This record gives sequence, structure tokens and C-alpha cells, in this order.
Amino acid sequence: MSSPAEIKAQIQGAIEQVKEAMGAVGGAQDQAEGAIGAGTAATQDTASALPGEALAQWHQAKDRLDEALTLFQSGSDALEQYANTI
Repeated sequence: MSSPAEIKAQIQGAIEQVKEAMGAVGGAQDQAEGAIGAGTAATQDTASALPGEALAQWHQAKDRLDEALTLFQSGSDALEQYANTI
């Protein structure tokens, strides 16, 4: 069985991994915003519905990235709180 110190170290390692993932998600958000802006500018004069559908899906994907960041942070907070109890 692992000691409390070992468990805390493993938890901190997991939290650090999630922080790295959060950084990657933040980068993906920035790139998505750029793509949405470029796609919007490139297709603003079209009569086709397809670009609007595509951009709506990209907005939805970006919203899910926002949600992922919130969930990562909430999970980290809860795990940190647990680590403080052992």
C-alpha cells in the first residue's frame, strides 16, 4: 500500500499533467478563434448556407474547449482538496 506522501505526489503529478493539457487546450482555443475569424471573413459574401453551418460547428467545438477547461479545473480543484485531507 502506498504511503500518504506517495499518494500526494502521484496526485500532484496528475494535476501537473492536467495543467499541461489545459495549456494545450488554450492553444487550441486561440487557433480556433483565428480559424473562425478567417473563415468568417472569407465567406461573408456567399449566399451558400454551408459556410454558416461549418462556422457554427467550429463555434460549438470552441465552446466545448471552454467547457473542457472548466471541467479540468474543477477536477483539479477537487483532487487538490482530496490531497489536502490525507
